[in-house]
Amino acid sequence: MTVYLDSTVVLRELLGTGTRWAGWGKWDKAYASVLLRTECCRAANRLRADGKLDDAQRAKLGKWIESVCSCVTTVPLTDEILSRAAEPFPVTVGTLQGLHLATMLELKAARGVTCAVATSDSGLLLAAESLGFENALAAPSEGAAEAAP
Repeated sequence: MTVYLDSTVVLRELLGTGTRWAGWGKWDKAYASVLLRTECCRAANRLRADGKLDDAQRAKLGKWIESVCSCVTTVPLTDEILSRAAEPFPVTVGTLQGLHLATMLELKAARGVTCAVATSDSGLLLAAESLGFENALAAPSEGAAEAAP
């Protein structure tokens, strides 16, 4: 399966919160917006500032984020993606959600790559499904979930 990873599912897996995704790391190819690293690091910094992570935990999480980002094909924010993100979508979305959706649409249009979206963001998932993308977290997978990198 080819997946588009959103920071919500990456952080959920790395932090071990919520329901683990049995398909984590079992994809054939993974794509993400170049925003993935920034979104994950901002969330990690927020957790540190809120006292939910200490310095050692923040450093470890940072290494895990870099490990995931190094295994993902990142898609730059091109003028086409930025223009598409400014256009209407079938459902109401925020700015980051629009950028992720536009990135998935650009992958499909320019590269012929159709991704299943891996997200814990219900709004992003609803919008992606309304555009014809599958929910990667609902797709059947083999084996049990593996530990984070």
